[in-house]
Order: sequence, then C-alpha cells, then structure tokens
Amino acid sequence: MPDDNGKHPSIWRHRGFLLLWGGQTVSEMGSQVTVLALPLVAVVLLEASAFQVGLLSAAETSAYLLVALPAGAIVDRVPKLRLMIWCNLALFLVIGSVLLAHAVGALTLAQLYAVALVSSVFSVFFSVAYQSYLPVLLDRNQLMDGNGKVAVSRSVAQIAGPSLGAGLVALIGAAGAMAADALSFALSAGSLTAIRTRERRRPSAEADRRPGLWAQIREGLAYVTRDPSCGTRWPSTAQPTSSSSWWRPSARCS
Repeated sequence: MPDDNGKHPSIWRHRGFLLLWGGQTVSEMGSQVTVLALPLVAVVLLEASAFQVGLLSAAETSAYLLVALPAGAIVDRVPKLRLMIWCNLALFLVIGSVLLAHAVGALTLAQLYAVALVSSVFSVFFSVAYQSYLPVLLDRNQLMDGNGKVAVSRSVAQIAGPSLGAGLVALIGAAGAMAADALSFALSAGSLTAIRTRERRRPSAEADRRPGLWAQIREGLAYVTRDPSCGTRWPSTAQPTSSSSWWRPSARCS
C-alpha cells in the first residue's frame, strides 16, 4: 500500500514478502540437494541398478503429468498460504522418512519411489500456490520486482544447490543430506506461518457462479491449446523447479 506521500514502500521493507522469499529460498536450496542425494541413496545404500535409478527419476518428474492440471483449479478453491504451509510440513515428513527408515534398517527402493512421487506432487501444489499468492501479498507495481527476486533465488539454488549437496553427501552421507533437505522444508513452513497477509474471501455469490473443478480443468487446457502463443512457447518455456525437478510451462503465455 502507498504511504502518505503516495509512494510505494520498497519491497525490502515488505515483511510478508521477505518471509515468503526467505523461506522459499531455503527450501529451493534444500530441494536441489535432494535432486542429487535421492539417486545416491538408491545407489550407495541400496545398490540400485541403472534401470532402477531411471525409474526413480521418472517418479520424480511424473507429478506434472498426474496433477498439474487439477492443481491450479484446486489451489483456486483453498487458502493458498495455508496450503503452502501444509505442503511444506508434508514434505518435511516425506523427505525425513528416508533418514528414519535408514536408521532402523527398513529403507527400501519402494519407499524411495514413493518419496519421489509424493514429494513431487506436494511440490507441484506448493509451486502453483506460491505463484498465485504473490499477487495477494504484493501490490501490482511490486510484482515485477518480487517475481524477479524469486527467479534469481531459484537460479542461484539450481547452480549452487548441487555443489552444496555434494558437500553434504561427502560430510554426512546421502541419507544425512536428505535430512538437511527435510529441515529446509520445516524452516520454510515456520517462515510462512509468520506471514499475516491473508487472501480475500470470495463472496458466496461469486463462489456459487464458479465452474466446477473438471470444467475449470477443461477450460484451462482448451485455453493453452487454443492460444497460439501458448501452444508455440510451451515446450521452450518449460522450466525446472525445485524438490522433484518436475517441469512446468511458464506462467505467462505472452
């Protein structure tokens, strides 16, 4: 909101954005650790074959195909900040289960497949909610600056994260590196909990006029396939994201 002089405050003074950005930066960095550590857990601790590691990578990337379309419609129906907090807590438990299972000697490839798939699903929902919450948190004239900072932190995590992961694997082992990633999600959840900005509730009349879930999914798919800019740019604007390295199209078509 503008101050008494009609000027918008610097985004560096925006407490809610700094909490969101800081928490997600930590989570992004930890997620890149998992990209390296999860296959190493399979190879080093379970002696997985190349084919089995390939299946693990497929499980990490399959969430986009399974839930990306309904994720947007579902996120539109629920409080986004609360959803992000629950996704982070779920990721903390799912990723942390690898270290726990290893400690008690119960770690299996089936669990790693489940961890890869389930964590990627929660990451999809978090990413959609995260992008949808930024316009709630920031004024329109701050969105470009906010999105730029988010993009920079994501790029830094993608570059520095694997190196950090390699160092952690060397120091505390692959399972320990997974625990470090789980801790990053707990820190992110704590940061999000401190945000006080909430979404505006939809008026009941507006909510009643909203199309059903499957109708919204069909509408979104039809828009992407019908709009020439979306159809031609979708393959080239897909970007890797955190945690499970699933691929998603750019949020903007033109």
